[in-house]
Amino acid sequence: MTKPIVETKDLISQISDQSWKQELEKASSRYNIIAAWVAVFFDPLFAFTDYINMPQAWMQLLFIRLGVAAITLALILFRKKYHISAYHIILVPFLLISLQNAYTYSLIGNDILLGHSLNYMALLIGGAMFILWRWNYSVVVVVLSALSTAFFVELNPLIDKEQFFVKGGFLLVAVGAFMIILIKARYDLTVKEIKARLALKAANKELGEQKEIVEISSKKITDSIQYARRIQESILGNPFRMEGWFSDSFVLFKPKDILSGDFYWFYENHEDNIKIVIAADCTGHGVPAAMMTVLGNSILNEIVIQRKVYAPDLILHELDKRIMESFSNRAEGENKVNDGMDVSILSFHDGKVIFAAAKNPLCIVTNGVMKVIAGSKFPIGSTQYKEKKFDTHELTLEKGTRLYIYSDGYQDQFGGANNQKYLSKRFKEFLVQTSTVPMAEQKNKLLNEFEEWKGADKKNTDDVLIIGVEVN
Repeated sequence: MTKPIVETKDLISQISDQSWKQELEKASSRYNIIAAWVAVFFDPLFAFTDYINMPQAWMQLLFIRLGVAAITLALILFRKKYHISAYHIILVPFLLISLQNAYTYSLIGNDILLGHSLNYMALLIGGAMFILWRWNYSVVVVVLSALSTAFFVELNPLIDKEQFFVKGGFLLVAVGAFMIILIKARYDLTVKEIKARLALKAANKELGEQKEIVEISSKKITDSIQYARRIQESILGNPFRMEGWFSDSFVLFKPKDILSGDFYWFYENHEDNIKIVIAADCTGHGVPAAMMTVLGNSILNEIVIQRKVYAPDLILHELDKRIMESFSNRAEGENKVNDGMDVSILSFHDGKVIFAAAKNPLCIVTNGVMKVIAGSKFPIGSTQYKEKKFDTHELTLEKGTRLYIYSDGYQDQFGGANNQKYLSKRFKEFLVQTSTVPMAEQKNKLLNEFEEWKGADKKNTDDVLIIGVEVN
């Protein structure tokens, strides 16, 4: 393989700057012009949400939005006549909309900070998905947006600075950095791909050379996802910190892919004598579901830690409300978003255990006998239900009783002699069967059972999350 790689590099080095830049302009035009048209049509439409959230200032924002749309439309229509680069066609509206979002902070209060911050993050994430340009353009946009945001937040006496950072400020910084990194990676990879494609076309090289380039690109993408996994792990925190709260407990967490759509969330407040344990299963798995875990974790931090909402049913109602609000700014006529999550919540307060859940059940094992309490039939975030009710169950439990909340990944795993699902009945029977051993040992038995059922040559069917707690 050494010789073909050297030959390919030699050919790539011979490609003229003019040829690959022409190809790059074509590639960037496809993405950047589409993104510019999206700005023309959809930025003014968001005046509808301005009318709902900021009725006193929506006309002012409407004129700004129409101005941005008009400037962008002029750039698109005259791009050929004046030979305007696709980079500049998207740079102008992207920067103007970023500044427009920054200016909006001067008009809002604490009550809609999170919603606006999520809209701002959606702009940056959307830009990272569509825009193709050199990294310094991204830096200019992010720096100017950050400075403008800081200026307008400082200018607005209605915004509490601590609330600003809690409700999206820190995440805005992270998403801005993520946008720069992702656009740069896409740009570098696109340039390399174009040069490689031109070299392969000119020389009619063997398929092995193409495979080599794809593997390099794939490794870079995988490395990026691995880095995203470390970010997700830092957000979720150490699962072992729950062990000190109870006489015995465990967290079994086994993602299907590098990133997980399941997530756990713990909170303890000594002053209020409260402990809260949450297991959540977001729609899907991998990168899309992982983005939902970040959103869910951020909202739970606000609901429980900042607002001190401790009742499980109220947490579910607030979480559902915020998830629905996060997806409410889609333009009329677009497909409705039914993504969301199934959530189980245990609250431990003054010797009482309170349970509420969106769909997922609670399994209670006492002296080798299991009792199952079903969660409410409504999920978090789906738009198909007009009214949702999350029932609360206050439990009286004797010492040594074990509680289990979990996602459906374990019981849905395919395997065994006939490649069938493990199923809920078998899973519950195994929980009872292993409930007499210490929980650390029970966790190992669950893992061994899962691996034996799955088989060494097969992957997880879904993300797996099980949380077990023994009542003190």
